[in-house]
Amino acid sequence: MVDQGETYTLSFRVGNDAQAPQAITLYLGDWDRLPSGEHRYYPPGTLDRSLCGWLTFQPERIVLGPGETAEVTATLAVPASPTVRGTYWGMIFVQGEPRPVEVEGTVVMAVERFGVKVYATVAGTERPAGEVRRVEAEASPEKVTVTIEYQNTGNVNQWVEGTVQVVDRKGDIVLKAALEPTPVLPGAERVFQVELPALSPGIYQVQAMLDYGGDVVVAGVAGLRVR
Repeated sequence: MVDQGETYTLSFRVGNDAQAPQAITLYLGDWDRLPSGEHRYYPPGTLDRSLCGWLTFQPERIVLGPGETAEVTATLAVPASPTVRGTYWGMIFVQGEPRPVEVEGTVVMAVERFGVKVYATVAGTERPAGEVRRVEAEASPEKVTVTIEYQNTGNVNQWVEGTVQVVDRKGDIVLKAALEPTPVLPGAERVFQVELPALSPGIYQVQAMLDYGGDVVVAGVAGLRVR
């Protein structure tokens, strides 16, 4: 949590695991996720909730010998504005020099890069909310596949977890599975997919209940006929 108008300091260390000296470059960037969870990357300031404009760091370039490490210090200056509300995020990228790597008998030049994610949620402005957009279930002789589309309709980063259960016509729970905690950025959609054991022929209801950390649990249902 951060407060409007305040400045914060964070630090991390970078190292050189190569066998020769290496120049390491650091720079800012934006990122988000596809509904499937894969990351997408953008120039700094691309996203509405980018905090790259609040973030500075030093040094921007480091030369390290084999096995050496160095500390990077970043400063986060939160604007003193009432329009700054909810969670903002960005990334400090750490990139090494191109170096030759052999891949299936061919030498290619590879660049190693990793990112340090930085989040800032403005205290007192949080509005957690979410909804299940769709639940779909498909049965095969081997399994039941349940797909859940969820959207973070609030303004804060969420860790979403929950339960999927299958109920028969008598109201008995015949299958049940847990959804592991999964991060969902503000405004983002996330697709959860669960595979359950095969069911006997019959008519069922699939129930998905997701907890995003708010005051309520959101849910969705889908009918399922197994022939």
